[in-house]
Amino acid sequence: MNFKQPPRLEPGDKVAILSPSSGMPFLFPWVYEQGLDRIRNVFKLDPIEFPTARQSPEYLSQNPKARAEDINAAFADPSIKAIFATIGGNDQVRILPYLNKEVISANPKIFLGYSDCTNFHLFLWNLGIISYYGGAVMTQFAMGGGMQEYTTHSIKKALFDPPIGKVYSAPEYSDADLDWADKQNLNKKRPMYPSTGWSWHNNQDHVLEGRLWGGCLEILSFHLSIRKYLPDFDKLNDTILYIETSEEMPAQEFVYRFIAALAEIGLLKRFKAILMAYPKAQFCDTRPPEGREAFILNQQNAVKNALKDYDSHLPVVFNMNFGHTDPQIIVPNGGIAKINCKAKTIEFSNFS
Repeated sequence: MNFKQPPRLEPGDKVAILSPSSGMPFLFPWVYEQGLDRIRNVFKLDPIEFPTARQSPEYLSQNPKARAEDINAAFADPSIKAIFATIGGNDQVRILPYLNKEVISANPKIFLGYSDCTNFHLFLWNLGIISYYGGAVMTQFAMGGGMQEYTTHSIKKALFDPPIGKVYSAPEYSDADLDWADKQNLNKKRPMYPSTGWSWHNNQDHVLEGRLWGGCLEILSFHLSIRKYLPDFDKLNDTILYIETSEEMPAQEFVYRFIAALAEIGLLKRFKAILMAYPKAQFCDTRPPEGREAFILNQQNAVKNALKDYDSHLPVVFNMNFGHTDPQIIVPNGGIAKINCKAKTIEFSNFS
């Protein structure tokens, strides 16, 4: 399957800002506007707000077609060079029937978003268009106290200066949240934790290379149940699965069943490797019953136990920096990952 690489960005380019999932900019406009300022000042881009960008959560919930129409319009507009999602949510799957495959396929452009945006990443993967997993306006761009250098570098490499090349473990990371209702947090840095670096499981001595497919584990699990927007399984042969979990903090049993489901339907054996991010192990004032450290370890053990139970020796790299923790690597969904198991290095390419 051939993939199209959207044209890279240049300073001054117009980028569409839209809300294909939830309406957080309506509730917290000061956070949203800080994200827009960073798009202008850090990346020298011109953010163009589309109609859904500031709509209320109630309006967006009641109007999935309007959310889809913004995406269709952004792809059809030749002056728009990329589409940035404001935030994730929980019902983006409802917009997929209204998307214009012909328009989107004929006008490949950069799409940046994560979490619930896994739905649209799956849609673009099926069209053979490389997209970019990470970097929402209200989280990474609006980061309190300034954007994190690791994330800024990753966005620039992915969107302005491809190929991405070698990726590295961040020296520290965070899954902590600062209350958006408190405007003082706009200038406050969140607490950071020391990184333990990548953890390699079922490591081998050779180089693995494959196309990246994946996203948020909870959204992928939902798609395993509905089977409407997954690619033909044959197209996933020799791909590399990347997965991460959200602020829902799924229990280890849920994660185990996800890997087990992949094995039961014959998908697990089609992957060459799994890349798995640090899990988000706290959300506002909520933490897992077993505590942060145990939750992180339990999630890893759930994957390891499922692989063992299904007699799979699939290599897994844990503790990667993408998804719901910060800072972020921007993952080229549909791009190529090259994993040197012996040297323990990983390269991403957003060229097909």
